[in-house]
Amino acid sequence: MKDQLEKLQADMLQALSKAADAKTVDALEVQALGRKGALAQLLAKIPDLQPEERAGVGTLASKVRAALTQAIIAARSRLAAVQPAQTQFDPTWPGVMPSIGHAHPVAAFVDTAVEFFTRLGYDVADGPEVETAAYNFDKLNIPADHPSRDLWDTYYVQSKGANPLLLRTHTSPVQLRYLESHKPPVYVMCPGRVYRHEATDAGHETTFTQIEGLAIDRNLHVTDLIGTLTAFLRHTFGKVKTRVRPHYYPFVEPGMDVDMSCLLCGGKGCAVCKQSGWLEMLGAGMVHPTVLRIMHVDPKKFSGFAFGMGVERLVMLKHGISDVRQFLSGDLRFLQQFHS
Repeated sequence: MKDQLEKLQADMLQALSKAADAKTVDALEVQALGRKGALAQLLAKIPDLQPEERAGVGTLASKVRAALTQAIIAARSRLAAVQPAQTQFDPTWPGVMPSIGHAHPVAAFVDTAVEFFTRLGYDVADGPEVETAAYNFDKLNIPADHPSRDLWDTYYVQSKGANPLLLRTHTSPVQLRYLESHKPPVYVMCPGRVYRHEATDAGHETTFTQIEGLAIDRNLHVTDLIGTLTAFLRHTFGKVKTRVRPHYYPFVEPGMDVDMSCLLCGGKGCAVCKQSGWLEMLGAGMVHPTVLRIMHVDPKKFSGFAFGMGVERLVMLKHGISDVRQFLSGDLRFLQQFHS
């Protein structure tokens, strides 16, 4: 028995010294010291030995176990210290570029629009998203009893009192606040987030981004408005045709909708444009004299035009997106398509 224990120790020490990887060391450990390993099998035979043969076997077996355990630990340390050639650092190898973010498609469109209008001399203004009813409605020629106010029903933060607080339905209040500290001539654009009580579906969302523009100067005419918006749409969508249709808005007179030839069918008519060949893009008009007076601008000396566009709808047309809810979904699979 003692000879067998010494032979087991010698064979295992030799095998561990030649082990080339961690898997081999693990296998040798199980083979020698496992529950059914060689040492366990030898110890199971001790009861069958003669009394004189048992003397010192237990002590020797403990020494063998300790020696093999230390040899296994040493073998693992030796292998861990040896770095494989393929993992060695090569300073000439190109680095891995970290993943970085990029502009949201709506933010990218706003940046493009800001660049276009600022080149025309427009300032950029911002204002509070929680607005008073006076700035959101009353000062824009939409009194409390006006029918169009019902169509713009929104989220009220504080509904009591003569001037309740609400989430703004458009960025027109920013124009009013801008005119409080600026005198004509004024050219300003107001991008920002707005809120409306909408039934959410593929084409409508309660939260969206709007860009509004206001120009007040001497001798501004509706042709200046049409020319400005036509230039913007062609800058954004390429060589397209535009047209205007009369439309009522309380804060402009006359008011109009600006249409653009359908991008998908080239104006021939398709399901998207309802066979008309035209797509409604934005609303605009000449600033109502009442609104000018509220801004402390003399309508006999100055005239102005205003326009407003929903950014998400324009981005949907530009990129062929079918569901407006994608913009606020936070789905990286959707957003990563716009990485430039």
